[in-house]
Amino acid sequence: MGVVAAGIDPSDELELPAPKRMVVQYRTGADKVRVLNLYYGDKDVSFDDPAFFAFGETLARQSRFRAGAACGWGSGYAWDAVAPLLLDLLEAGILVRADASVATPALFEDRTRPSPLPPAPAVRARSWTDCAAITQELTGRAVDPGHLELIVPMFRIAHIAVDRDGRQVGEANVFPRALRLEAPTEWLACTYPGTRYRSDRPMNATALKAMRTHWPQMMSVLLAIRSAFLKRFPEAADGWTVGHVERLAALVLAVPTYALVRCDQPVATGDLHPVLSSVFRVTDGLRMAMHQMMFVPVGEPTVAPETRVTVDDILDYAERNHAFHSETGVCAGPRIMVREFAETLILGSTAARYADEPLDAAVADALSAVEAAFDYGLLAMRAHAALFAVWPATARAYRALAAVALPEASPDAARTRNHLAARMTELEHATYLGREDWCADRERAYDDMYVWCGRGLGRDDRLPARGDAPPDAALVARVDAAIRAARDFGSGPDDPVPALAAAIADYLVRERALLTSAAAAQDRVNDRLGRAAPARAFASADVDIHNRLQGVERPRLPYLLDDLADLFGIGLSTSREGIEIGAAQGTPPRWNSAGAVPAGQQH
Repeated sequence: MGVVAAGIDPSDELELPAPKRMVVQYRTGADKVRVLNLYYGDKDVSFDDPAFFAFGETLARQSRFRAGAACGWGSGYAWDAVAPLLLDLLEAGILVRADASVATPALFEDRTRPSPLPPAPAVRARSWTDCAAITQELTGRAVDPGHLELIVPMFRIAHIAVDRDGRQVGEANVFPRALRLEAPTEWLACTYPGTRYRSDRPMNATALKAMRTHWPQMMSVLLAIRSAFLKRFPEAADGWTVGHVERLAALVLAVPTYALVRCDQPVATGDLHPVLSSVFRVTDGLRMAMHQMMFVPVGEPTVAPETRVTVDDILDYAERNHAFHSETGVCAGPRIMVREFAETLILGSTAARYADEPLDAAVADALSAVEAAFDYGLLAMRAHAALFAVWPATARAYRALAAVALPEASPDAARTRNHLAARMTELEHATYLGREDWCADRERAYDDMYVWCGRGLGRDDRLPARGDAPPDAALVARVDAAIRAARDFGSGPDDPVPALAAAIADYLVRERALLTSAAAAQDRVNDRLGRAAPARAFASADVDIHNRLQGVERPRLPYLLDDLADLFGIGLSTSREGIEIGAAQGTPPRWNSAGAVPAGQQH
């Protein structure tokens, strides 16, 4: 009777409002214990007692039931054991009382949904041959096309291109967003079982129709690329890893991208074959899921790139971690197509059906250049890995600076303390770099990408390791002098400038080493494409261009050297040509301990 008094009775009618949204998965953790997980919207229910596995499985198949009926699920349960579970499910909002339930939508109701997108900002198609003009317009800094793969990762370069159907390769997720064009699109509510079922975000039915039209050729293309991949990476045939699958997916994207960026008879925007644009779109979803596994420590821990995975592992991960969802919509592919795609690309299991599919001339032409496209893609990914490894180094530098004890008396010290405290809050709550282990995991993934892409090119080298070249005393002294010329932190035994200078110098050495590796890979990209070498070296002022291309709507951590210019009044720049240190442009005047502007520095 205590349970009845708590608010539930065996006669109560309960509902699972959207049973098709329920995802059932068994997982075995590091402790080797098998657990049943039920995923329902943003809720996760776990059963670690095998006696209740039947309860969980049966619950997932219900739509409406009497509370007492749950006692008969599986081999049977006592009401005293069932009632607390049902109460917990009611409290979580997974179950509702039938009389309070919202009516389930009719199966054949109108599924049409309005566009989730704001009006497109661009009015004409652009090409990255206009790299300098685009970057000047969107970021205020013109970047030479010879640096393209450093500021736009290879797997995003094709986004702005238009195919023969008049649709951009990136569809609703075009990067950069400012270059998205308007395109007539049918948006529908998703009725596929799983986390996408009747999501608030619609699915792009127009893109799905294109994929259905071109599916046999798409599968044939994937089989050919898979075969070429295994010739370069035969290890994958003995067991696919997260890193292998991510590289394979990225190299699929490299095939249409190479066709667009090669200097010898490039495919013009507007002339890309829809088979190639459709292959890009569906495979980019897989690439993003693998990226999420390695780089996003939210929901569950990141996965090391050398971890073995199966098709089921990938699909289950994508389902429970909402990888079928984007900011604007959900994946339009039904489960049967998603699985066939994954099994075709990873296992080659549909070769008997699709390997001999006739290809249109433009598709066959793109595939004939698969080896050149692989060279391009692997080099571009090495450039990307080296450059983006700067961001874990940035987080580490912020932590080192924030750890320096600053004196209480100096106004400059107080301003610095408050500024760095705010940055640490941003780092910990608005990025995936807020913990040292997250930074280390990210560096490990970038190093794996760099190394394996090198092996695919016949090279055997790694990213520069942390601490390979510590800053020498002369560099620390130069930074120290630059800080003292612009700020007053006092003097004596509590002088924080030496520690601040050492942390900054350590970062400068690390950044320069990474930029040197990135620039070397970019040089080889340009050589492979027959693209002219850039007029100037890629430098620290270019590092943040990718983030700035994303626009102001995405919160991001400021680029460290820009932040240090404002904070310490020092101008810092790195490139493979060296490290430059001086006063920042527009440096605020140096304040004395009383807060007044010293004589001779008034403006």
